[in-house]
Amino acid sequence: MYYTLADIYVSDIECLQTAFAQDTYGVGFSESLDTMSERMRSVLSVNGDSYSNNRHQDNGTIIRNGIVYRTQQSTEETCVLYRDGTMKIYSPDNFDPQAAIDNGAWQTWVFGPSLLDENGNAKSDFLTLDYITESHPRTAIGYYEPGHYCLLVVDGRQPGFSRGMFLEEMSQLFADLGCKAAYNLDGGHCSFMDRQANCISTPYKPSKEISDGIFICEPGGGNV
Repeated sequence: MYYTLADIYVSDIECLQTAFAQDTYGVGFSESLDTMSERMRSVLSVNGDSYSNNRHQDNGTIIRNGIVYRTQQSTEETCVLYRDGTMKIYSPDNFDPQAAIDNGAWQTWVFGPSLLDENGNAKSDFLTLDYITESHPRTAIGYYEPGHYCLLVVDGRQPGFSRGMFLEEMSQLFADLGCKAAYNLDGGHCSFMDRQANCISTPYKPSKEISDGIFICEPGGGNV
């Protein structure tokens, strides 16, 4: 297995930004991660959760860079990054969109599943489709404490180089890293990591246009 792991510290939560393809919220917009990274002037970036994916019932609650785009329920777990730097993951039955907004939600992602239990231990049972539990290229975000995060991209579908990871394997990796929480994002051919608009992971196919991304920017950078 081959993966790229970025250990990230931010002093200002506005350095951890998101962006939609073509800078437009909605269905049917796509853009390569490198062009989004260049537009965002990011230091580091990965793909996001494909927020417009029809797999999500009602498509969930989407808050990006503090802007509320929709407040709907979802059958998936929702990951919330708050303005105070904390990151929490909610089950469908325990997520209150208005409470998240009132408490200062900065970003939300709806894909999942969560990878660690409430004590930071690896999980073996996941709220997701069986297909997603199988070995695939992966992208995920991990949380240590406010201001300290990690981004992971796992390469896969390349015999003799990297087959990807099963969810249980990635869950154990985040537990071994000491994360308190971790959340699976979109994977497969959407998994990319860029450093200053240059791909530093090893995807099994050339760059693919995606619907959104996560961007680590210098203070005053990005679109905020």
